[in-house]
Amino acid sequence: MFAPVHTALNIVAEQKESTTVKNPFEGVSPDISPLGDGFDSALGIILGVIWGVVLIYVAVKLLTSLGKFAGAKKQGHYEELGDHTDEMKRRGIALVAVAAFGVIIGAVLKLAGML
Repeated sequence: MFAPVHTALNIVAEQKESTTVKNPFEGVSPDISPLGDGFDSALGIILGVIWGVVLIYVAVKLLTSLGKFAGAKKQGHYEELGDHTDEMKRRGIALVAVAAFGVIIGAVLKLAGML
């Protein structure tokens, strides 16, 4: 009863052992230098501007949250303080993450062996 299943499993196991797949990306790493130094510097400027804009946006959102929290506290709306506290925590973490983005990406690339 189990003989056909056992035979089929043996065939699959034999095929797996005999088949070796080569990695087509062996020794390949991302490199944009063939596009030229002008493209490399323009890309750096564009990414820097985007990073700066995102950092400013997150900082403004954090300051807005701080203002909402202070306003609720000043007016005695203590039931809203929990919501505003959670919002401030999330936006504070986002600000730290955006500010540390370069370090995080550098660490990931170092661990991946690309630097």
